[in-house]
Amino acid sequence: MKALFYTSWFVVIFLAVCLAGIALSYFDFDLTKSFLGSKQAMIGNKIWLGAFYLHLFFGAIVTLVAIPLFFSKIISFKGKLHKHLGKVYIGSILFISGPTGLYLAFFAEGGQFATIGFILMSMAWMIPTYIAFQRIIKGDVQGHYNWMIRSYAMTLSGVTLRLFTPIASRYFNFDYDTTFILSAYVPWIINLLLGEILVQLNKKRFHTLNIAS
Repeated sequence: MKALFYTSWFVVIFLAVCLAGIALSYFDFDLTKSFLGSKQAMIGNKIWLGAFYLHLFFGAIVTLVAIPLFFSKIISFKGKLHKHLGKVYIGSILFISGPTGLYLAFFAEGGQFATIGFILMSMAWMIPTYIAFQRIIKGDVQGHYNWMIRSYAMTLSGVTLRLFTPIASRYFNFDYDTTFILSAYVPWIINLLLGEILVQLNKKRFHTLNIAS
């Protein structure tokens, strides 16, 4: 069981680092590369461009900063560092990456169906994060831990999105518009379900955590 646990976390960390790397690669500010190449009509919109870069930068930050927060042997759950990093994680999602994601959703390709999907994705990211914050404020450590799992599962929706897109187009032969619309729903729904499964699997493990450390 321990081997499976650590192997799973190894995969998660690897994918998280890859996701953060992809996000940070845009900071060469080449406005024609990758995703930005298809958004040339929006490049002149400074608000959109600023929201895009804020979303990416703080998305990369929360993807990486959350990892040690799940391991009391790395950072004590009651230590100041845990609290400070937790504030960075929660604040970045609730005040920067989440709201910019909502804003960017209104400019998504694929029309209103894609826009609705990305709005729901942003809400499904911010709501568990807010509940996790509320739980720890009330002293509900286990509730906080469970909702952080759900929140981080949604943080990693970006990984699922980048895996889903080529799979959908290559192996299911979906056209571009269909793939884009589905990518606004499938990744975060999958991660929401995976997060809930992990919460249930971690209920027993939680009682073995050294909360007082």
